[in-house]
Amino acid sequence: MNVKCNKCGHTADESEFPKGRDFFQHLYIAACPKCDNRQSPGGASMRMFEDVRPFEYVRESGPEDVLGKTLHRAGEAS
Repeated sequence: MNVKCNKCGHTADESEFPKGRDFFQHLYIAACPKCDNRQSPGGASMRMFEDVRPFEYVRESGPEDVLGKTLHRAGEAS
């Protein structure tokens, strides 16, 4: 699946981005290979509560309801 950096706009396969593990041991995108956009394990652990994320998966569309949007953000790359 493709991942997009929300700082520089770089879009590439997920395998090109360095990964880490958050406080819940879930994989997350830790940095962009093209710019200085980075994310800490703490920031990645709280990704479902924030609207602005450093990285996101490139998808056709997302859920429309509030609960669906929150659960969708929990599974995002950032």
